[in-house]
Amino acid sequence: MFTWDQIKNSLHGEQIDKYLFLGQSLDLGLPRVFGGQVLAQALNAGYRSVDEDKVPHSLHGYFLRPGDHSKPIIYEVDPIRNGRSFSTRRVVARQNGEAIFNSSISFHRIEDGPSHQFDLPDDVPPFENEKSDNAKVTELSKTVSKDMERRIRSNYLIFPEDIIELRSPFLGDLLKPGKYEPKHGFWFKVHPEIGDDPIMHMTLLAFISDKALMGTGIRPHGDGFVTGKMMGASLDHSMWFHGNINVNDWNYYYLDSPRSGRARTFNRGSFYSEQGRLIASTAQEGLFRFIDKDRKKS
Repeated sequence: MFTWDQIKNSLHGEQIDKYLFLGQSLDLGLPRVFGGQVLAQALNAGYRSVDEDKVPHSLHGYFLRPGDHSKPIIYEVDPIRNGRSFSTRRVVARQNGEAIFNSSISFHRIEDGPSHQFDLPDDVPPFENEKSDNAKVTELSKTVSKDMERRIRSNYLIFPEDIIELRSPFLGDLLKPGKYEPKHGFWFKVHPEIGDDPIMHMTLLAFISDKALMGTGIRPHGDGFVTGKMMGASLDHSMWFHGNINVNDWNYYYLDSPRSGRARTFNRGSFYSEQGRLIASTAQEGLFRFIDKDRKKS
């Protein structure tokens, strides 16, 4: 996996020119670059090109090609607009001379205004009642093959516990055959102290935002990626940042999927603080297919 220094240096990429950044990939045991890493690196690069009194409020990105984790990724920032209240950045990630990700990120000077929110659902178990995902997978490993344990850790992204601790109430569903409601979620907390600068808190939230999101739409269909019978890929990803974010505290990522069809699944996410404050929202469409060995690639 990775150490704290590796994730910090990877997501906060090297600035090689005013609007040019270089990002290194993390080893997550996946065959291609994790989408959350590209989201986080693009957000971080765009953030570092605007005035300090503006923060991101929305990100819209498209995954164009699979990324190669053995090679660095170049991020080109286009300063499309600098206004008094809003600034816009277009950030393109490139490898081998081709775009692998394209995004538009909007930044807003913080203002006061009327406020409301949907509350965290009442049926979410408190984090105190849940074991860590690492502990749960260790228990599961006693009853499954080594290959299945590896699939669980890589497909569900069980991060190093001393860096990002995860507590997922629905983790056991991965190994129980059946159809489930298209909703789930997990508690998470970053243990290394980050400080007050909001850039790394938002960067890490973007990184985590791609974890388990697309799998939400698979739950009603009786199978999952961990079985090796299905393939999937993120097509696009949007985020909206609503308020102050502190990933050193416990936060819950509530996930649901209103619709799937035509080999695509639409998924939504809501980030809540431990106190129940809605701090960010996500939406994503993904491609998913049951694997047909006779099907030609498209």
